[in-house]
Amino acid sequence: MHIHTTAATANHVKLIANEISKNNHLPFQEILPAESLAKRLAGLEYRDRTFTPDMTIFGFLAQVMGEDQSCQQAVTQVIAHLVRGGKKMSSTNTAAYCKARKRLPEEVLSGLAKETAEEIEKSVESALLWRNRHIKLPDGTTVSMPDTATNQAAYPQSRTQKKGLVFR
Repeated sequence: MHIHTTAATANHVKLIANEISKNNHLPFQEILPAESLAKRLAGLEYRDRTFTPDMTIFGFLAQVMGEDQSCQQAVTQVIAHLVRGGKKMSSTNTAAYCKARKRLPEEVLSGLAKETAEEIEKSVESALLWRNRHIKLPDGTTVSMPDTATNQAAYPQSRTQKKGLVFR
């Protein structure tokens, strides 16, 4: 199926390409070095199309961090970046991007997040530290522990929780 791009879509791609050219890269390219991506994506099988794993990751990051969080905006941003780099404009249909995003292993994304956080943490200037300490702000969404007697004694269940409900 051949999809025609409208003049409005082409103009939108040009507008985003101009925005990207001001910064000379896609968002997060300065934070996610090519070496880190290559290491994390090694062994991943994919077809060499518009949405390679690295372009999919940059599109996804732009999508979740941008004001317009639509798949269409992510696709347009990646295509604008590629057009700016001299590649032919491809379809702006979101299906390929959505499929490519779904194929990304969660371990790749979580590994990149952890590695990036560690690198950013190392580069924090001492003037920005609180009392010369790195502050950690856990939100508890990824913490779990078994309901052993010791843990129950230290962290009792809420009075509003139904009796007998435990996490193992």
